[in-house]
Amino acid sequence: MIKQIGFLLLSVILLSSCQTEPKGQEAEAETLDLAKTLPGTWEMVSLRVQVNSFENKDSSYVLNIQEEEWDKVYFVQPVKTYYELDNKYRRTYFNVNGEVVSEDRGMWNTFNDTLMMIEPNVTYQYIISQQPSGLLQFSAILDWDSDGQEDDEYLGVQRYVSRTTE
Repeated sequence: MIKQIGFLLLSVILLSSCQTEPKGQEAEAETLDLAKTLPGTWEMVSLRVQVNSFENKDSSYVLNIQEEEWDKVYFVQPVKTYYELDNKYRRTYFNVNGEVVSEDRGMWNTFNDTLMMIEPNVTYQYIISQQPSGLLQFSAILDWDSDGQEDDEYLGVQRYVSRTTE
């Protein structure tokens, strides 16, 4: 009888050690499926760029735009990016009155957590991560100041606005 209780106790200990973690401590959240998440309209919420070696000199600066500053400080509306189901996109820049100032167009594709945006003269590669409240964070090292050096640290946060019309 004592052997049976010991065996039962050992079995319970082994089984409990093999169970998954409690729900509050589960492993990483589900992987974000960018190909399904991106189609639609996304609006820039905030932007932070650490520009290194500005104009090829030993200097740098930080561009930091928060949501409430787009129109009041920079006199523009947040940039909107329209991701179409056929992997085409357009990124539209607006003045403070909502008039289109310029537009970029290209093709987009995703690879795990990476978004590639290809335009005729440049290709961008962003690492995307899910943020609270459904926001997406885009991070990259790129040539923000057009000095020929991809050494500027980009961090943009975007909000989903609407579904694509296709």
